[in-house]
Amino acid sequence: MKIGIISDTHCYNSDCCQVPQWIKDAFKDVKLIIHAGDIEHEQFIDNLEQIAPVYAVRGNCDPYDSTNPISRSINVGCGQLVVAHRPIDAERAIDYNTKIMVYGHTHVATISEEDDLLIINPGSANLPRGGMPASVAILETLGEKPTAKLVFKS
Repeated sequence: MKIGIISDTHCYNSDCCQVPQWIKDAFKDVKLIIHAGDIEHEQFIDNLEQIAPVYAVRGNCDPYDSTNPISRSINVGCGQLVVAHRPIDAERAIDYNTKIMVYGHTHVATISEEDDLLIINPGSANLPRGGMPASVAILETLGEKPTAKLVFKS
């Protein structure tokens, strides 16, 4: 399964809630989208859902009345994917079935592996840090070993 991963979109108002074309291109053919929080305006999620179903978590900049949970665990075929905005919340949600951990918050895109755990931070789709361009990630869960790559705005 091909999964789009996005975080830290920081859509401050309805005027900035359109999904940019580079993200639509990156998420072409995804079956699912994971949003790791700091959405700020739910209309952005509504617009993302025109691409594929979205599972989102609440970030520290999201409204406290958001219906999105702090963390989620989702079966993605090869095992469980755990997502939370802050890395500490994602780590707390890990169990023995977890194969993939997704978090945001830092606005810095990274992919790493620790033992049998694939760790993905897609960076920020709107406000990147560290001199990096805006980014998202693509996760492939074909077979038993998941793989991921970063996609940067050009």
